[in-house]
Amino acid sequence: MIRFIGLLALLGALLVWASRAYNAAKDVRDIHRDTKGLRRRVRGGIARMIGTPLARVTDPRLAAVVLMIQLVRTGSPVTAAEKTKILEFMAEPLRVADVAGVFEQAWAYTTPRTFFSSVSDELLPMLRERLDIAARGELVAMLGAVANAYSGASDLQLEAIARLKTRLLRA
Repeated sequence: MIRFIGLLALLGALLVWASRAYNAAKDVRDIHRDTKGLRRRVRGGIARMIGTPLARVTDPRLAAVVLMIQLVRTGSPVTAAEKTKILEFMAEPLRVADVAGVFEQAWAYTTPRTFFSSVSDELLPMLRERLDIAARGELVAMLGAVANAYSGASDLQLEAIARLKTRLLRA
């Protein structure tokens, strides 16, 4: 009888503990959900104060590589054909001395499945300031070639390139 009472007490204690753990997890989820807007505002304020990493890119060649990588990373992983085309453009016409190092640096600036326009919008002022009209047209042509490197450009890529072209070539 004492064992039975001890077993019931142990089960009761486990149920109380499980109930408290469940309620604590639920409270944490509620706090996470309720503070989402506040966290977004703080993140935005910090970004406005110190800038984003892309805002600190000053080399148009690095920016071009970032854009090429982000264009192909938007929808799917980078294929060998796309990477080869990017590396070819880095060698000529961009004339990047350290191709592997710059590729890795540019890769760090990109994220998978991020909208291309959010990356291009941050780089656009620097590109408009540092590139002449001919170089801007060359950049748009490179993006088109990279998008077509594997199986043809997707509609999303074509729209992104057209949007960038419109904003970049505007006088």
